[in-house]
Amino acid sequence: MNLKMVLLSGVLTALVGSVIGLASARIGQRDFYQLRFESQYYQDLHSKYALFGAGIGFAVGIAQECVRELKTQQKD
Repeated sequence: MNLKMVLLSGVLTALVGSVIGLASARIGQRDFYQLRFESQYYQDLHSKYALFGAGIGFAVGIAQECVRELKTQQKD
């Protein structure tokens, strides 16, 4: 199994996942720079969406590339 390809795929999909997380935080808020809530949890919510999206993207990317590598090994 090509470990470099698996990690590269995970990192690239993590980047895509973080962008999707930031977009979902942006869509969920009327004005991105003017916060509606004063709690510290809500003030850092957009960064948490980015981290959550990156984590999910990393897991999906690694899983997808592992399946692709295992299919290639099975054909040989």
